Amino acid sequence: MRVAALFVAGALVAASPALAQTVATCPVGTGAAAESQPVWILFDLGSAKLRPNAKPAIAEAVRTATARQSVKVCVIGQTDKLGDKNYNARLARERAQTVATELVHAGLSASKVVIASNPEAFGNLSFGERNAQEEDRRVTIVFR
Repeated sequence: MRVAALFVAGALVAASPALAQTVATCPVGTGAAAESQPVWILFDLGSAKLRPNAKPAIAEAVRTATARQSVKVCVIGQTDKLGDKNYNARLARERAQTVATELVHAGLSASKVVIASNPEAFGNLSFGERNAQEEDRRVTIVFR
């Protein structure tokens, strides 16, 4: 398991040196009412490319982190349960890296960004009328 974690960290170092130090576990929240709601960035099936509507949401996340004086901004990549587990693990990391890079480009300090992935974390969530698998293909931005 440690070898896999080192490989993942190494792959992210190669992909984006500015964010290399951010691969970690996101701190658990306190559950306090003052915590901001997480931001979801949705992705197309099998893709780590941002949708056009993602950039305004990411800019708003930067404003929220700045206003809250967040110490850490956790960027957690996720996938649905379709496909190979190894592929989904890689895709979840790629999605998190894509959003983390965009957060930094939008003005958030790279030292505040913590990248994590939780592939196939929930899978087939039920949100009434919404497409559950689409909801699973996301990056969640959490402010700490």
